[in-house]
Amino acid sequence: MKTISIINLKGGCGKTTTAAAMAEILVVRHGKRVILLDNDKQGNASRLYQKYNQSSRRGAPDMIRSRNISGNIMETGIEGLSLIPCNYYMEQAELEILTDPGTRQHDRYREALAQVEGGYDYCIIDNPPDIGMNVVNALSVSQEVIIPINLDNYSIDGLEMLVDQVTSIRRLNPDMELVGCLVTDYERSATSEAAEEWIREHPQFKVFTQHIRHSRQAKDATFYHRSVVAHSPRSGAALDYRRFVDEYLRRAGDGI
Repeated sequence: MKTISIINLKGGCGKTTTAAAMAEILVVRHGKRVILLDNDKQGNASRLYQKYNQSSRRGAPDMIRSRNISGNIMETGIEGLSLIPCNYYMEQAELEILTDPGTRQHDRYREALAQVEGGYDYCIIDNPPDIGMNVVNALSVSQEVIIPINLDNYSIDGLEMLVDQVTSIRRLNPDMELVGCLVTDYERSATSEAAEEWIREHPQFKVFTQHIRHSRQAKDATFYHRSVVAHSPRSGAALDYRRFVDEYLRRAGDGI
């Protein structure tokens, strides 16, 4: 099972949209079995599949606390796609971990996901915009990292720092690598073209050729609790995400 972390320290970059679109395309278009791990206490991926339960202690908070995946997986209604939900109990789970220095803290997801190693082709982790213990656990189990990025000054300024932070965690997980940065919510303008040219001139960012166009349908899809590829499969964003996944598979050597 290949585990991929979708991460950016800035909110509103399309992390959940990218994680869900990628998961569904791998399942529906490429016949893969995927488990989507919602690692964000806000539970946006859980809400997308109508599996958010603010009073439940199951899901990612229980998995990181117990190192056990049993009882923490839910089905999404899409055959081949499962979900590990999350909610604000993640804060409590992280606190428990940090106040228990006598146990290993960074490999809890690794132990839990190993229990379903043969059941899925991919695990895609939708991370929050921070580097908490849950994100350290996610990066410690991930073979690959994808960074969605908007072409604004705040995102670009923080990109190099984020890449450095991700790279620093390789001491816990030498097998992890940055597959690339994905430009999201793209709107053609002189400024965005200049920004895109700048990041593509820096090879350490490994920017994907495909970018994701700005799409009203992507925002509308969340109201209907659907991914953009399910809600509006003919939209520019959905088409771009399909092309992105094809490019990812070629880049990762997984074929298409």
